Amino acid sequence: MVRRLASAGALLALCGSLAGCASGTSHGGHARVGRTSTRAHSGAPPTRAQAAAFARAVNLTAADVPGFTATSRHEAETQREKRLQRRLRECAGPVHLGDALVEQRSASFELKRAIIDLGVSSEVAVARTAALAAGELAAIHEQRVRECFSRYLDMLLEGERLGGARRGHVSIASGTPPAPGAGGSFGWRIIATFTTDRIKLSLYVDILGFVLGPARVTLVSSGALRPFPAELQQRLYTELLNRAKARSL
Repeated sequence: MVRRLASAGALLALCGSLAGCASGTSHGGHARVGRTSTRAHSGAPPTRAQAAAFARAVNLTAADVPGFTATSRHEAETQREKRLQRRLRECAGPVHLGDALVEQRSASFELKRAIIDLGVSSEVAVARTAALAAGELAAIHEQRVRECFSRYLDMLLEGERLGGARRGHVSIASGTPPAPGAGGSFGWRIIATFTTDRIKLSLYVDILGFVLGPARVTLVSSGALRPFPAELQQRLYTELLNRAKARSL
């Protein structure tokens, strides 16, 4: 269940491949950056090889999370999930912003001990221009996108079962985590609750990211019963930011 919810949360990180589920344009309008600004990006757009090298250098590795186990396993999408994704795109207003040069995800890293069930991964996407990356960032801050994604998660978890637990509420809280030197940042916390024998169980997914020039870097972490440890999350987020600034495109 946690992996399924984390995979759903990763859709936000992969909005480019969803053909604009987080597009920053309204029909006939221009991207709105809102409270964030895009760092100036001069020179020619990066090549695909440069973008791939950047992604490899920035993404998380096993050395970043000692004690965690790396896995490349991904939950296969069902036909129902594919239909729900199409509805998500329709709700959020698909506006194609151009194909990304590179979209690379790290392995998924898991830690399971007794009742502890944690997971974390990263994703790096490089757009052809900084303006395209800024468009995605702008829309991620829009309430409309959060509402569409919240409805998507409600429908996604509608048919899920956690033992004899009854599904409760799915909520999304947003924020803007500090990202010194970046063009802007975003943060979502998704909480799904279940109730069994009068005990409420919570599943947490945190999505933190930033835009630096044409690059968008995202950290997706999850936890069952309790959130992913804040101190470790902050360390990993800061490490991704430092790596991206050291190899800015």
